[in-house]
Amino acid sequence: MEAEQLQFIFSLFSFVGLIGVLFYLVFEKAKSDEKSDQIEILEVKVSSLQDYVYDLDERIEANKILEQGGIKQKIIEMYKEGKESMVIENALNIPRAKIEMVIKFHELKLKNENSLKSVD
Repeated sequence: MEAEQLQFIFSLFSFVGLIGVLFYLVFEKAKSDEKSDQIEILEVKVSSLQDYVYDLDERIEANKILEQGGIKQKIIEMYKEGKESMVIENALNIPRAKIEMVIKFHELKLKNENSLKSVD
């Protein structure tokens, strides 16, 4: 009888150990899945940040081109020809906001020149 009790106790401890190992495996799998989800989220964030940085680089390049003056003259010439800002945007591959800014500054400059001429 004592052997049967020892065998029952060993079987019980084995069963408890097996349940513990299974619980540990399930717990580790859940942690692994959570880490995988976090990695995917971070990859999406990094991707969007890379896109944002790329857009900023393009804007900086566009600003450098605008500052050179040659593009400003082309925008002003196309505006004087009567072309709309959308057509200028497509032709020069420059954002519409920049085109409108150049046109407004050009108009302000013309108004200032006209007002100075009328004062003289």
